[in-house]
Amino acid sequence: MDIQTVIQIASKQIGTVTGLNIDRVVGCSRREHGWILECEVLERAAIPNAMDVLGLYEFELDPKGSLEQFRRKSSRHRGDVIPEL
Repeated sequence: MDIQTVIQIASKQIGTVTGLNIDRVVGCSRREHGWILECEVLERAAIPNAMDVLGLYEFELDPKGSLEQFRRKSSRHRGDVIPEL
């Protein structure tokens, strides 16, 4: 299974399980026992949109792309500057 397919399959499951929609994928990697997908999701829309709250989530998927677990790693406003690591 390629990365694009994993992201498409996971996006549907993530929306169903969490009620949140992926804003952007920030990382995806294959692991020995599946996939790790890191995504920012829109947690709260605001006006102006620079004040939207985005949560950074890590999703663990099995080799077929089924969601096994997830966790929220952090949150930020869309307009916040992200320091380079």
